[in-house]
Amino acid sequence: MKQPRRISRQLEELPSLFDDIDINRSDIAADIITRHRHLAEAREAAGAMTVSPAAADPGRQLKFISFGSGSSGNCAYIGTRQGGVLIDAGVDNNYVTDELLRNGIDIDCVKGIILTHDHSDHVKYAYSLLRRRSSTLLYCTPKTLNGLLRRHNISRRIKDYHHAIYKEFSFEVAGMTITAFETSHDGSDNVGFAITAEDLTFVVTTDTGYITERADYYMRRANYLMIESDYDLEMLRRGRYPEYLKARIISDTGHLDNMVTARYLADIWTPTLREVYLCHLSQDNNAPEIALAAVSERLRERNVSVITDDAAPTDNSLRLWALPRFKSSRLYILRPVE
Repeated sequence: MKQPRRISRQLEELPSLFDDIDINRSDIAADIITRHRHLAEAREAAGAMTVSPAAADPGRQLKFISFGSGSSGNCAYIGTRQGGVLIDAGVDNNYVTDELLRNGIDIDCVKGIILTHDHSDHVKYAYSLLRRRSSTLLYCTPKTLNGLLRRHNISRRIKDYHHAIYKEFSFEVAGMTITAFETSHDGSDNVGFAITAEDLTFVVTTDTGYITERADYYMRRANYLMIESDYDLEMLRRGRYPEYLKARIISDTGHLDNMVTARYLADIWTPTLREVYLCHLSQDNNAPEIALAAVSERLRERNVSVITDDAAPTDNSLRLWALPRFKSSRLYILRPVE
């Protein structure tokens, strides 16, 4: 049974500095007080949590967690001991805050939001997250910011948090070196990210109709890879979507299907690629077991052992996960390849 996200917008509805204020809106104050009380209790509980040995290890590692992956909303966290970033912001801000805390990470550890493109399922809650903490910045290309403001009903004050980035020019956040690279989608501007820290490289390539030359360059260097596996081609063709939408999805500015992703992963695999996270699976035209089976079959044709649990890896193995669409994943601990 699906676990729906909690949708809460108390702070979004608060008046800004220059808005007219209705002094009779005592319900807002009560809601905010209740909210902060719950957060304080959650922080206290998190401090008392028993964490796994991997999560408690102070050695070289990155922490990664997905809060939702698909056209209903995309957001993930990756970070070092110095802090981290959110990859996109399409999931309810309160859910993200609570899930981080449940995994022993305070929202104040988030130093920035990096945006892959300006579609709603990737940016919807960006301002709600940013307005609560002035030290958090929005990292995206100028074209993406302009598209975000043009396409969506979002406060123009989001520009105050914007830090412009450019493709192939690296920047640093929380001890991580991040490089944006070209992808192919129908957003205003579209990027993937290569994130390097603690002697490992994590790459995210989502919402792309084909593997661009620059995406290929960075993904071949990944130790941990988050890659789109959006649809099963036969399910899409036989499904209920109108023809124009099917054509958009299949196009070079649409999404990757399972078999394209499977063939690509089989082609680039080396022992330095340790884990793959399949993301942005369609609710109507895919299923985790279908995507996992397609990729696993291709990898096994190359004599690569596919691991889908916590079994110890071998020299010719790859651990494979499908990220949940509507809820958080587990907390993944990423370590350097020895």
